[in-house]
Amino acid sequence: MRGLHALLLVSLLTCFSVRGRRVCGKEAIRVLQNVTKLLGDATDGTLYTPEDITVCMAENLNCFHTELRVIQWEHREHTASLSLLIRHLSQLEKLRTCKTDRQCHPCEGHREQPMPQFLSKLLEQLQWDCWVQGSNMHSCPSWPG
Repeated sequence: MRGLHALLLVSLLTCFSVRGRRVCGKEAIRVLQNVTKLLGDATDGTLYTPEDITVCMAENLNCFHTELRVIQWEHREHTASLSLLIRHLSQLEKLRTCKTDRQCHPCEGHREQPMPQFLSKLLEQLQWDCWVQGSNMHSCPSWPG
């Protein structure tokens, strides 16, 4: 039984760190804040937006990633900034392999929201991810919850 506990602990720790270094989306948050300013109050269309950011992190990041590609297609003038944000999300997705016991919705199963709400929820997701990763709360953008 002791070996099982050790295996479980090791698998949990790998969900939260890579090679002993905690990784969170602080840089992705900075890029997202820049993208949000660039896009302004653009309200053209709606995007599938995960609501519960505290579960299904990998699936949520994948959904945000997919929908950011839609924004990139519609706002080609901001391709460079959006590509950088998408790259950061891709890196985070690869690290968030933990699965939950809860049923995760496919991206299309989430409600559609206008772009400002989508971007706000993505910011909330990245802040939550950063908080969960145990980063120094003074160096990590604040978690509103």
